[in-house]
Amino acid sequence: MIHAFTLEDSRLNKIEVEEYNSLKEAIWIDLVEPEKSERLRIQREFDVELATRVELEDIESSARFFEDEDGLHIHTFYYFEDSDDRPKTSTVAFTIKDGRLYTLREDELPAFRLYRLRSRSQKMISGNPYELMLDLFETKIEQIADEIEYVYSKLEDPSRIIMERRQGEELDEALSFLAEFEDIGWKVRLCLMDSQRALNFLVRRARLPSEQLEQAREILRDIESLLPYNESLFQKVNFLMQAAMGFVNIEQSRIIKIFSVVSVIFLPPTLVASSYGMNFDFMPELNWTYGYPAAIGLMIIAGIAPYLFFKRKKWL
Repeated sequence: MIHAFTLEDSRLNKIEVEEYNSLKEAIWIDLVEPEKSERLRIQREFDVELATRVELEDIESSARFFEDEDGLHIHTFYYFEDSDDRPKTSTVAFTIKDGRLYTLREDELPAFRLYRLRSRSQKMISGNPYELMLDLFETKIEQIADEIEYVYSKLEDPSRIIMERRQGEELDEALSFLAEFEDIGWKVRLCLMDSQRALNFLVRRARLPSEQLEQAREILRDIESLLPYNESLFQKVNFLMQAAMGFVNIEQSRIIKIFSVVSVIFLPPTLVASSYGMNFDFMPELNWTYGYPAAIGLMIIAGIAPYLFFKRKKWL
């Protein structure tokens, strides 16, 4: 799919790609899961080389941030949640050539959708592709900041469950939340560090206009302020996971201790019964009419009673 935008009155205006034989007026061309024919059309019409799927997955800095005869190339991670609400990252390839921004991505990302909505009412200052790209970086950092705030706000409930040493379904749910939050924290950190590397490359190597250079530095300062928060979040999640595992181990040790004590208490009577209990000529129970049913009932009670006791104690 191809989205194309022109600049009118310092605002982005989306154009219908199918109605245009040429997209030369577009300042931003956004390709989302493009078909082969769409890729070829853009490459042929604008003489630009778009990143391949293999290049999008490359993590070497020299393959993610570089400048050549085809323009400036930046590949960076964006955070999003899939249809099952699972946290994921997706690489977006930015290319700037001949005063035009090209973006290539394999997923529909919230940051892009949010920026398109904002662009309807907000005017651009410089109206160049560098400002467009940095605005998309700003939107990504804002989304990440919101995600960090969300995780912080949701950590209170599992933290209280673990510190109060609750058991059962509540603890299982808390551990599930912590595992999800740890995954979110790791992916958020990956996006922040990758964005930091990309912006440092832009500041050092790219010939940014003065206004965009200051904008890039401002985004870098925002990233530097978010990294300690994310690190603190990551440490808190790890602490709660370790605390939960510690409490579970302590509880299991206490239960095993009870079983050990009970085993030691009943070992001597069991030894005596097994050694001498069946070696007598006179055993009154042999002549008891209801002895067999009573023994069966006692066996059933002896099997059910410990189960009910363990369940009431929440040891199972």
